[in-house]
Amino acid sequence: MGAFTIKPKVDETQEFIEIANDFSNSLDLVREAISNSFDARATSISIDFDVVKKYGESVLQMTITDNGMGMNRAGLQAFFDLGNSLRRGDPDTIGEKGHGTKVYLSSSEIEVKTSTEGSTYKAVMKDPYRKLFDREIPTVVVDQEQSQGDFRGTVITILGYNHNRRELFKHDILKDHITWFTKFGSVETAFGVDRHKNVKLRLKGLDKSEFEEIPFGHCFPTESKSIQDLFEEYLVDAPKYYCRRIVKKGQLKNFPEIHSDTTSE
Repeated sequence: MGAFTIKPKVDETQEFIEIANDFSNSLDLVREAISNSFDARATSISIDFDVVKKYGESVLQMTITDNGMGMNRAGLQAFFDLGNSLRRGDPDTIGEKGHGTKVYLSSSEIEVKTSTEGSTYKAVMKDPYRKLFDREIPTVVVDQEQSQGDFRGTVITILGYNHNRRELFKHDILKDHITWFTKFGSVETAFGVDRHKNVKLRLKGLDKSEFEEIPFGHCFPTESKSIQDLFEEYLVDAPKYYCRRIVKKGQLKNFPEIHSDTTSE
């Protein structure tokens, strides 16, 4: 009968769709944006949610601005590619799989303006989600121009994310997610690591008209040393306010070669 070989192939369009839909929580959009800014060595990050009018419709708009290293042509290519990462193997970065920014594809438009190495690039992808479901890989139109001034950084604007559903993008929900589930809410400062302590983040949710500056690091409750003082102030609610910090030193159970400090509240 004879032998034959099969070379597995990838359905590019379907893979883009699957990855774009793989982020079940809409707030993953924020986590990914913050991770990218940290990987770009940014010290100033701004996240702004708004609703704008487009063709007579109300459209959700998210704008992420940072003063990081920016992207050159290769960086832009990796940004829009699937599985292409320039950070793979770099232990000092968060993203290395080339999947994270594909969460942006669940939108009606992606615009990236980035400055680095004396050049500014403006990249626009129109209707990525619709085109993917029409079995078409969306393309990116890039304009290059000479940079003005010394600014280096990136501005990413996402329009129509997740079919314009916006109930999760209230300010307090965003702030809570940032401090619990993103790099900006890291506990590293509690262990004396101050590498990122001067990184600033400005946030404005849909229900706010002004930005709030959020300090880096997780906000731990104040340690309580006297339960009696708490009873005098809060009466029967005193246990709700009791907090003691316990630091344990040891080794990870499954990786005994790794020593660790752990904190419980």
